[in-house]
Amino acid sequence: MMKYSIYDTQTNRHALNLLENTLVEAVRPWFKGINDANVTAAIDALANPEMRGEAAQYLGITLVPCA
Repeated sequence: MMKYSIYDTQTNRHALNLLENTLVEAVRPWFKGINDANVTAAIDALANPEMRGEAAQYLGITLVPCA
């Protein structure tokens, strides 16, 4: 299972060395005050490796694979 560090490009938030199956729950609180179906869908799409890059771009976060 891959690990990622996440950096929010809009703020100074970050989360380091997360297993890929925890990405969704790690960033969900960052968007807590936003009631937008597209944001919710993008957060959920982080769980899908094929959609992860596009979802991260939409959310304004950077995913960096960890060794």
